[in-house]
Amino acid sequence: MVLGELVVYCLFNFRWVFVVLFLLPLTIMYDIITSVQRLLGSFSTKEKSESHFEKTKFVQDQVKQWKKSGQKMPMCTGRPGWKAMTLREPQYKKTMYNIHIDMDEIIEINIDKMVVKVEPLVTMGQLTSKLKPLNLTLPLVVELDDLTVGGLIMGTGIESSSHAVGLFQHNCISYELVLADGSLVTCSKKEDPDLFYSIPWSYGTLGFLTAVELKIVPAKRYVELTYEPFYSLEEGVQLFEAHSKDTVNNQFVEGIMFSQTEGVIMTGKMVDTTTCYVNVISRWYKSWFYEHVRSFVSKGKTTEAIPLRDYYHRHTKSLFWELKDIVPFGNNLLFRWLQI
Repeated sequence: MVLGELVVYCLFNFRWVFVVLFLLPLTIMYDIITSVQRLLGSFSTKEKSESHFEKTKFVQDQVKQWKKSGQKMPMCTGRPGWKAMTLREPQYKKTMYNIHIDMDEIIEINIDKMVVKVEPLVTMGQLTSKLKPLNLTLPLVVELDDLTVGGLIMGTGIESSSHAVGLFQHNCISYELVLADGSLVTCSKKEDPDLFYSIPWSYGTLGFLTAVELKIVPAKRYVELTYEPFYSLEEGVQLFEAHSKDTVNNQFVEGIMFSQTEGVIMTGKMVDTTTCYVNVISRWYKSWFYEHVRSFVSKGKTTEAIPLRDYYHRHTKSLFWELKDIVPFGNNLLFRWLQI
């Protein structure tokens, strides 16, 4: 009992040792390997559509094999928990029939139709990296780099532009799925609308997502972001509600509470040119974004320009504000430098 309590105490109070000495180096190695694989994949002579067809057929074959096996246990994706953006270990996968879905490519960008077709494990970071050089973006980009398209559809994708464009699924044009009988179907508002509207928030219970068509819109270079502090909960609610209703001037609206009475409301819009100070918040020496926002509680209302992709992924470095609980000294200048 004493030993167990000691282990729990050490894991809770000194988990930064595990994160800094083990998890961070492994993450860097994994990112390097993934980047190299994607780079090598870009030199492939195989068409993206052909590659996608083969991967989809592989999913179908696995489902059909499950049917032949007698369907004795439920199916689930074979994606391990350490690859997902969750602190929960998915124990249920050990007692289910795992379907492996290795689908993380951008299949097509159709500028004429303003549509991008992607596989479900494509991340927000991948999409913004690919679309930004084309001066394109999604109507809604969820903050963290590693969040996947499939997860945001099957779960809940919400962002600071949701007051104007809805949730992530509201910007989806069609879904391609492998159903429980192994068949491949495509659904949209016009083609099988019942299935189309049932997919979001279904958490994979209706089929295995294999492709999604998403709307794309023109992008601009910066987001002019205005920080407006408030000093009571009532004032914060009123500001947030008023700014959220103004969808003409405010493409982005976000609020952070730093206490029961103090916080900051942020409103932003995309621009190509700006006379404001340009703050490149992705640079290693820049503090975590929420700490930067906290400074405006005392500074007062201020406007600055942030490069568009920096704004989209503003909470990635600090996992919103969660990293402080894992690595208490994570926002230290020296630690940020060592992360380069």
